[in-house]
Amino acid sequence: MEDDGLREDALEYHASKPAGKITVVPTKPHGTQRELSLAYSPGVAYPCKEIESDPDSAYKYTSKGNLVAVVSNGTAVLGLGDIGALAGKPVMEGKGLLFKAFADIDVFDIEVDRTDVDEFVEAVKAIAPTFGGINLEDIKAPECFEIEKRLVAELDIPVMHDDQHGTAIISGAALLNGLEVVEKDIDSIKVVVSGAGASAISCAHHYIRLGVKPSNIVLVDSTGIITKSRDEAGELNQYKAQFALDIPDGGLAVAMEDADVFLGLSKGGIVSSEMVSKMADRPLIFALANPDPEISPEEVYAVREDAIVATGRSDYPNQINNVLGFPYIFRGALDVRSKEITEGMKMAATHAIAQLAKEPVPDDVAAAYGGEQLQFGPEYLIPKPFDARVLIWEASAVAESAVNEGVARISADEFDVERYREELESRLGLTRSIMRRVINIARKDRKKIVFSEGEDPTIIKAASQCIAEGICEPILLGQLERIEAVKEEMGLDFECDTIDVRYDPRRRTTYADELHNLRGRKGLTRGDAVRLLKSATYFAPMMVKMGDADGYLGGVSHHYPDIVKPCLHTIGPDPDSHRIVGMYMMTVNGQLMFIGDATINIYPDSRTLAEIAVQTAKVARRFGVKPKVAMLSFSNFGTSPELRTDRIEEAITIARELDPDLIIDGPMQADTALVPDIQEEYPFMTLEGAANVLICPNLASANIAYKLLQRIAGAEMTGPILEGLSKPAHVLQRGDSVREVVHMAAICAVDAQRHARQRL
Repeated sequence: MEDDGLREDALEYHASKPAGKITVVPTKPHGTQRELSLAYSPGVAYPCKEIESDPDSAYKYTSKGNLVAVVSNGTAVLGLGDIGALAGKPVMEGKGLLFKAFADIDVFDIEVDRTDVDEFVEAVKAIAPTFGGINLEDIKAPECFEIEKRLVAELDIPVMHDDQHGTAIISGAALLNGLEVVEKDIDSIKVVVSGAGASAISCAHHYIRLGVKPSNIVLVDSTGIITKSRDEAGELNQYKAQFALDIPDGGLAVAMEDADVFLGLSKGGIVSSEMVSKMADRPLIFALANPDPEISPEEVYAVREDAIVATGRSDYPNQINNVLGFPYIFRGALDVRSKEITEGMKMAATHAIAQLAKEPVPDDVAAAYGGEQLQFGPEYLIPKPFDARVLIWEASAVAESAVNEGVARISADEFDVERYREELESRLGLTRSIMRRVINIARKDRKKIVFSEGEDPTIIKAASQCIAEGICEPILLGQLERIEAVKEEMGLDFECDTIDVRYDPRRRTTYADELHNLRGRKGLTRGDAVRLLKSATYFAPMMVKMGDADGYLGGVSHHYPDIVKPCLHTIGPDPDSHRIVGMYMMTVNGQLMFIGDATINIYPDSRTLAEIAVQTAKVARRFGVKPKVAMLSFSNFGTSPELRTDRIEEAITIARELDPDLIIDGPMQADTALVPDIQEEYPFMTLEGAANVLICPNLASANIAYKLLQRIAGAEMTGPILEGLSKPAHVLQRGDSVREVVHMAAICAVDAQRHARQRL
């Protein structure tokens, strides 16, 4: 039954201006006569000549290397059938949107009004020089097999018919993981495939390459089981005939008896509960017909509680969605300038997807799916489509396979898979790119980082990820049985130091002695010290103070002062820093900036403001940023006599004395700090271009600014980063995600490395 509401919404969605779903955006400046002469005549002649003499230089001087053609004749549009080339255009535009959204690949959709194989192939060959790859889409079988085969052989760029191979690659990953869950060997299972079109036949071939025996694959089309007798009767084309078995004829119900796996690529509702009841123990049922599966999960579970079910729908667990495949396969192929997409590259994609499903799932992915608990098992066989890590895992596996097989234009000597993974991560955002560099530094000398909230699920997941990535050696504080219970609940298996501070002998001996020594003249008795150290928020920074840990993180379930105050009482300030400062690193609209002080100093005087500027600039340098500091205010350089800015002006003078090389100016409004055109109105400014370190006049303004940027402008925030303590300690924000905790752990670990060097 058609959903009228969905119909109207979809039509309005596509018709809203600009019509359609994709557009072309210039990538080079073109606002001056000079720029136009470079973009077009006469300057464009020079890259043309370079390409004429060296065709491969087209990858250097044009968009070819990041441009895919989505090509269709509209003869087999999903759910609609043969609707023609033009009617299929919305689908092809949608495919282009997915390419761009998930893998940052540009697309031209090409609708070819030809159904003859020869004519279609010649049309695609004629336009191929424009593109770095060809994605064939929605072409009916059996013509699609011949079209893909010929284009792969005759073109020197990657060509893939996604309808054939996408489902095979993704469902192959689900098959591997599903068999692991049900503890069955792939070489002994019986697989029934309902449907014998392009996707079904490709899946069968892919499953054989994964290890399923050909004699154990039963293909069923609308007439019945694909058998030798039907082949001898001339009923089968050459592609179906490859799977003809020497068994009695029969229908789907006969085929499914004692089957371990059902793969549905046919139509909704054709599988009954009775058929499922006769399958083998712990069956895998992949009912992938859309929008209605061959049998619903509810119908399966009504008769088989031991079954594992996957569908093509997002409203059930285990969605087998081609978007997990084609964007990343082409991303990897394009980036190494591959000449084709080989079976090895497809297999690499399958194994990468399968392996990623066994990794802890980031909080942002869980949040995108209603906060449900996601962990490897019967209801989570493959990653979710919105898991950004798929880009890194799958594209790098595909690219590495292409290089190793010798089909890439980049040699093995030129290809560094770890560096390529970093490049992929940069496509996910500037913060990820920067933090990948920090993580790589942390991995070179792993430090011990203690977490005061060791029972918290977020901290435990972050600790697992820190160990997996080699970022640090976590120490978790908390009740040991609770920590183990959370690990078991989340399906995590890792080893690290765990401490129940209540029973640690140091609490009553060396740690109590040192805390009493530090705070005795502040009225703290030794008994008070023993009592305070019963709290992990005191015990953890004391571990850092005493050298039993290299750095400390806490705060996901505590208020900020509850974490900072013990750090001040135990670790204490660095004598050379004068002031403890709290700041955030943020990326917004592709710009990296630092904002301070957003957490510590409530209403700083001029000396404190100067030290905040110097300390924040020091941190920016550690992240590879040359600081340009703007001291923010409500006016530009005291434009209103009534609105005095003496405090900020004095702070700038002091900051220049503390750090003579520092580029700093102000007081100025925020837009003056960020907009060069406004800066031209003040020719005396020492600041050239947008500032990247913003110092707010007080805690309130800094706190308001960073939260507005985070919530309204979509800024990615990392922090708060504490600067000025004598040893590394950082405060997490309440509700931080696993990824944010991991990033702060890396920052803390690198700080610990720096402190260790300074002690030498």
